[in-house]
This record gives sequence, structure tokens and C-alpha cells, in this order.
Amino acid sequence: MTLQLIDKGKIYFYLALLLILLSLHNTNQIKYLNNFFKISKIELIGNIDENLHQEILSSLKKFYNYNIFYLSSNEITNTLDSYNILNKYKIKKEYPSVIKVELEKTKILAYYFQNNQPIFIGDNGKKITNQKIKIDNFPLIVGNVDIEKFLKLRLILLNSEFKLSDFNKFYSFKSNRWDIVYKNKILLKLPDKQLEKSISLFKKILDNKNIQDIKIIDLRLINKIILS
Repeated sequence: MTLQLIDKGKIYFYLALLLILLSLHNTNQIKYLNNFFKISKIELIGNIDENLHQEILSSLKKFYNYNIFYLSSNEITNTLDSYNILNKYKIKKEYPSVIKVELEKTKILAYYFQNNQPIFIGDNGKKITNQKIKIDNFPLIVGNVDIEKFLKLRLILLNSEFKLSDFNKFYSFKSNRWDIVYKNKILLKLPDKQLEKSISLFKKILDNKNIQDIKIIDLRLINKIILS
């Protein structure tokens, strides 16, 4: 989310040209100069779908005819920040009149339902709505959804060499506890504390036990494993 710097020599050249023409007090020259530095093109770069491309481009059209020197990067970032689907972006001024924006979409991690509508969670920690995304490709979160806690659990799983796609459902409880469904076969009941230790233990059970007939692994009690 940065305004990329350009060659300082070009900036100094255009500023010198601006000062020279302004010092001449020639109305036509000043008018020409103002038009010369008006933004005439905004270009989006990145792997985003056409509908999103057009929507973002349309929201940035208000900056056409701004003087490129006077346009603040904050004005553009304030517009782009409203798109939760975006993970990061770079804004580059190409003098005399072009703005280029490099965009990167966030990675979708999971989804949950709110008012019967799917809400997706990106790895940027934001809620994403009104996007044509297939829910079948992502795990479902059921219960009390806390994005920060979910991202923490995801990090623990990744550090234990699991992938988020290994799990089909995450049941979140107000007691700060999780039940998670592993590969649509095993229900793992986790304690409200020592998640790292419990996930590591779950990994060892999968690696060392014949789990073909196991449906539930209950790790809620400290130093006790219940298999059923």
C-alpha cells in the first residue's frame, strides 16, 4: 500500500518546466501546462477478474483530470481500502499523466453464514462479501466467529504441517474452544488452552495410530486422550 517513487531527475525536470512557464505569466502556456499534468489514464495491473477490475477502475475515475502533482496517495488508498478482497497494492505515478496501480487479491481461507449469506475470511483478516466464490472449496466455520482467533488457530495448524484444506468444518464455541473435522472423517475436540500442544499430539496420533475406525479424538482433558 505504497506510493512508488520514480526517477528524481524526471520530477525535477517537470518542476523546472512548471516554474519557467508560470514565471512567464502567459495564460495559454499555463493552461497548456495544467492540461499536460492532468491525469488522463489509470491502469490496473494484477490477476483480478474482469468484474472486479471494472468495479475498481470505475471507482477511481473520479481522479481523472486531477493534477498528478497534487493528487495524494492517501486519496487513492482510501478508495482501494474499501475493497476487502484486496490484500495489497502499489500506486505508481508515471509523469506526466498516468497512474498505475498494482493489485493483489487476498487468499480466501474459510467462510461462515450470516443472515443466510456466506461471509468469506481472507488471510488479510477481513470479511469479504458480494463475491462470486464457490463455497465448496473452503472449510466452514460454525458458531461464534472470531476472525482473530481463527487466524491464530490456522497458524498453529500450519506450524504443525497441516493444511487448512485438510479440514472441512471448524466449530467455534464461546468458551474459547474448537471442534474441527479432519478430512470429513474425524472430529477433533480441542481444549480451551494449550492448543499448540494438542494439535501436535493430534499430529502424532495420525502418524502412529491405525485410525481407520476412529471417529472422535477428544483432547479436552489435560494429559488424557479419548478415542471413540
